[in-house]
Amino acid sequence: MKLNFSMIVFTAAYLVAIGCSPGDSLSPAAEQALRDSADFELLSLDPDPGKTEGNGFCGWNVLGKTTIKDATVRAKLISAFKAGVAESDDTAVDCFRPRHGIKVVHEGTTHEFVICFQCYQVEWYTDSDNTGGFHIAGSPQPTFDEILKASNVPVAKKAND
Repeated sequence: MKLNFSMIVFTAAYLVAIGCSPGDSLSPAAEQALRDSADFELLSLDPDPGKTEGNGFCGWNVLGKTTIKDATVRAKLISAFKAGVAESDDTAVDCFRPRHGIKVVHEGTTHEFVICFQCYQVEWYTDSDNTGGFHIAGSPQPTFDEILKASNVPVAKKAND
């Protein structure tokens, strides 16, 4: 019991340190990067680990991507992403098979979010360094898929497809 309590305290301290607590809200730094970035890409990823065929994104093969230039579409994505983080109940599954990614450049810093709606986890990288991770609900996935499909970007099959 003492070990579990220690792990909970450590995890909470870590999440506070990186500025994002599950079931709460997106960190101000991540939100600002998403909102104010000069470049915004939505990516479709192959969830098969280790299959980077020269076009990798944080270690995952890219099936396709689209640049989000329309402010309305960007706002829709950011809103869905933020809502998914806020809706998270801190549930996570130990699989990490991401099918989505977001890449933005804000004030010269590249932010990459590798998103697994299957296990409710997001890995966040800044300039290719792992900044940390946080939890997300599965609710944003239909929005992400809709935008990818509207841009003729292939979407990886879901685990139960």
